[in-house]
Amino acid sequence: MKKLPVFLSLFLSLASGYSVFSKTPDSADTRFILSVQEQLFDDQFDSALSLCDTFIASHSGSPLGYLFKAGTLLGEMSDQEDALYSTKLRKLVDTVAWLCDKGLETSSGPDAAYFCLWKGHAHVYRALFESRFGSFTSAIKHGFRARDDYLQGLRQDNERYDLYFGLGNYHYWKSVKAGILRTIGIISNEIIKGINELRLASDSGLYFQEAARNSMIWIWLDKKDYDSVIVLAENMLKKYPASRTLRWPLAQAYFESGRFEKAAELFLYLYQYFNDNRGNYFNLIECDYQLYRCYHELAQEDKADSVLMRVNEYRANAPKATQRRQLSKLNFLRRELGR
Repeated sequence: MKKLPVFLSLFLSLASGYSVFSKTPDSADTRFILSVQEQLFDDQFDSALSLCDTFIASHSGSPLGYLFKAGTLLGEMSDQEDALYSTKLRKLVDTVAWLCDKGLETSSGPDAAYFCLWKGHAHVYRALFESRFGSFTSAIKHGFRARDDYLQGLRQDNERYDLYFGLGNYHYWKSVKAGILRTIGIISNEIIKGINELRLASDSGLYFQEAARNSMIWIWLDKKDYDSVIVLAENMLKKYPASRTLRWPLAQAYFESGRFEKAAELFLYLYQYFNDNRGNYFNLIECDYQLYRCYHELAQEDKADSVLMRVNEYRANAPKATQRRQLSKLNFLRRELGR
């Protein structure tokens, strides 16, 4: 028997007596939200998916399970640099939005603010997916929808500080990516506003404090404040020791600040993981590009040469789409190999 479409399944279950989730998160919801994020920060995607599926089985009318399942799939796709679950993610995002809209029909105040928070995050997941693997226009559209959701949430309850996690990211990266449009005043410069909103979320949020801190790591990296990246990422790694999510910006900060041995150690850790989990070769090429630069700066030419010996393997085995996405780095390594 074919599975029912997600929306039809939900409709039938609701019509059969299940009630749509329509409350501020209780203790069980809170444990789920925090537990699944802990798994995601440590890149334990299978464990996170298990938590989501278990939650969905017992809370079919809640947007939370579908939301964090979408976040888990997005996390794995980002980790692997591969659009592995594009259809599933889009369906999950649509499910979250539908459930939240149903909840908003009969709620106000804090309850409504949380529906806006979950819906905003769903649109962010879709925007991030589209910006990385899909349509730039769709990414912009969902980014604007997320902003509107967060602002609507604050109108319902301006003390739901987790909403500032979403708004802070929106205001900072919208301003940074605007470039010349920001400079000439067409798009307002809200960089400082975004940073302050993320600080508020990291200090006062209930559910996304760690996520806000992780966002600040990438902002400090963008602003070339490498010492702040290192302090914050190292502290978070103590709690999430298997995290690749934290190692990428940390390795970049060490390299850009001239601490090449530390950078090489982290990029080697990442290389070894992705060498065992090759996927589409994107991350292997990235790691070898970074490792070559580290070893070259350290005058460890034997190690640098051993990296270059892998270039022909990538040319032979990496998918054409990966070779196109990593063309500049592959060309750099090929030039160095031919010297």
